[in-house]
Amino acid sequence: MRTENWINNIKTFLYSYHFSNGLRTTISVVVPSLVCAALGELGLGIAMSMGALCTALSDVPGTIVHKRNGLIISTVLIFLTALATGLLIPYHIPMVIWIAGCCFFFAMLLVYGNRGGNIGTGCLLVLVSMLGESLQSPSTVFLHAGMVLLGSIWYSFLALLLWQIRPYLNVQQALGDCILQTARYLELRANFYTPGVDVEENYRTVLAQQVLVNEKQENVRELLLKRRSDQQGTTSINKSMVLIFLDMVDLQEQIMASQTDYKALQRDFKDSGILHQFHTLILDYVEELKTIGLAVAAGQRSLPKSNLKLGMEKVRRTIAEITLQLPTLKERTRTMPLTNILQNLQDMAQRIYNLHRLTRLERLKDESIDPNLELSKFTTKNKYDFETFKDNLTFRSHIFRHAIRVSLATVAGYVLGMSLHLDRVYWILLTIIVILKPGFGLTRSRSIQRLIGTITGALFAAGLLYLTKNPTIIFISMLLCILGAYSFMSFRYTLSVFFVTPFIIFLLHFLHPSDLYNAAQRVLDTFIGGTLAFVANMVLWPSWERNFLPDYMQKMLQSNKHYFEVVMSVYAKETVTVTDFKLARKATYVASANMMAAFQRMLSEPKSKQHNASRVYHFVVLNHTMTSHTAALGAYYLHHGVQFPRPEYQEVTNYLLHYMDQLMLLLNDKTAKDVNLPPPLNTFEHLDQHLEELVKLRQQEINDGQGPTATRDEMLETKQVHDQLMAILALVKDMGKALSGTEK
Repeated sequence: MRTENWINNIKTFLYSYHFSNGLRTTISVVVPSLVCAALGELGLGIAMSMGALCTALSDVPGTIVHKRNGLIISTVLIFLTALATGLLIPYHIPMVIWIAGCCFFFAMLLVYGNRGGNIGTGCLLVLVSMLGESLQSPSTVFLHAGMVLLGSIWYSFLALLLWQIRPYLNVQQALGDCILQTARYLELRANFYTPGVDVEENYRTVLAQQVLVNEKQENVRELLLKRRSDQQGTTSINKSMVLIFLDMVDLQEQIMASQTDYKALQRDFKDSGILHQFHTLILDYVEELKTIGLAVAAGQRSLPKSNLKLGMEKVRRTIAEITLQLPTLKERTRTMPLTNILQNLQDMAQRIYNLHRLTRLERLKDESIDPNLELSKFTTKNKYDFETFKDNLTFRSHIFRHAIRVSLATVAGYVLGMSLHLDRVYWILLTIIVILKPGFGLTRSRSIQRLIGTITGALFAAGLLYLTKNPTIIFISMLLCILGAYSFMSFRYTLSVFFVTPFIIFLLHFLHPSDLYNAAQRVLDTFIGGTLAFVANMVLWPSWERNFLPDYMQKMLQSNKHYFEVVMSVYAKETVTVTDFKLARKATYVASANMMAAFQRMLSEPKSKQHNASRVYHFVVLNHTMTSHTAALGAYYLHHGVQFPRPEYQEVTNYLLHYMDQLMLLLNDKTAKDVNLPPPLNTFEHLDQHLEELVKLRQQEINDGQGPTATRDEMLETKQVHDQLMAILALVKDMGKALSGTEK
């Protein structure tokens, strides 16, 4: 089993966007240097390779329009930056001003999101690389900048050509990655059925994984739904991927809808063996999803490996045996959570089998995308105008403060390097640029990761250069290092730095042989740059996550409230469109993931900056649990409808919505004093009484030998809705206690 997992991990990596991006970048970087080296102009080839590398950074997943525009803007800015930097190299004071201005402007491009931030980083890398060149005259500068421009054009041509050849590759890889991360999410939730599990600790890992799942879903929306809404793609591959993604989002909801009181489940059934059966069956689901994810990423077809129906039948028999051991109907209602979980697993199995069929492009003619589902509404509209830039030119903007930090830290690094007469000042600036991030936690982790990667990479390079002087072996090793560096850059930073360091040392070995000196210099400059970046983020207007948490908490609670309101409106027989329902669900998932991501960032900050961490985490868990119970109510309606609406449902809904409004007041210092939590609700007493009557009537029907009846159906529906609403009521009360005790 371990060997199979190891093989699957390799397959996952080879079929991923990370590897294909690394391979594309490696080809674009290596080819110009090889061609120019063959012509005896390796220096110009390296300049061209640098242009290709920096342009590659801007090539993040997105629609072809965004991809093309990003490459054009990146190419122009990189050329202008290279040209101006080269001309200013002899003049130290103008260079200081130029470095400060460039660092501020390019760091500010983060206001345009990931693509804008990467364009800025690519321009800064060109600036830094030019500082390491010895350009004697303006004509040499123009030639060097021209080669950088040629490299940018070369990469842009290659990227757009590959997109034309395989336009769906990035979408397939992103969708496959999304499915694999969802499988991991389900795997972590399966641990709730492990006897003796620490429920609270498992929630922590589940919530962290939910952040990843949401990130992957947003990537797919950007790539797939915008492509469809902008270009109205109608090919069978496009249609199958849209259907797969829609099924995956619904599957994610079904996973969350399996929410139950896990502590009570452990207490009531820990010795029955049913929990172990659930755990084993869910792990079979996980393996099926992994198979589907790998197939989608590779553009292949998948087939089921496990007999999920047989596994469900075994679970059903066990539940029946447990039920028969309970003498009265009232006691047997304790097994309803088990039945609900099984029903949820049956629905999930149907989706998994459907996903297998969609990878094989089967039954596509019979499948249709709901015309009422307005896909364009599920994508994020990005604004690339000057107003966005101008609005962030204030100290209230954390990106503005970050840009100031980058500017001052790089100037300090440049001045320090020149004062100490260091050979490669640009290594210090390079370290500052890639380490310094808007948040303190990420900067600290990047500093540590970069130092570890640099030291180990330098030791590896020094060891290889000590063992051999064979240029072929060193060159092949350099190529592998390039591939590794760019393949792991976006998700395994330490490993990426490990490969980058020997790549640079081997390159310098060919240009200026001084083996161990290069390795030692690289480590020293990394240490200086990392220290400057760390100090800058600690001292210069730091952005502590605790200042943003109340806003994230409010957005999470607001979206949860809206989701609950939309779902409960169907129980009041109001009309709700599919789009409204799914938009409310998406907003809740996004807000929850943003909140958890902010909380994780806060935990990486100094202890003195972490206020009420345990209380905030408790609030996050309560909200996540409430989302799951709301999803359970939504899933029940979608699969069964509401056959027996009760007036109590509307009363409870209004009460809970009012309670949540009061909780949102608690999250704001200015309104906390106006909070007036509502008194206990007696509506549940009426609902309990009605449910008790239904149980008695059903017991009488059973005694009379009657099978399924309307009374049985009403009892099951009322019990299901009653339990979910009771759980949500308990959760909002716990939120009130958590917030009342939180110091702000």
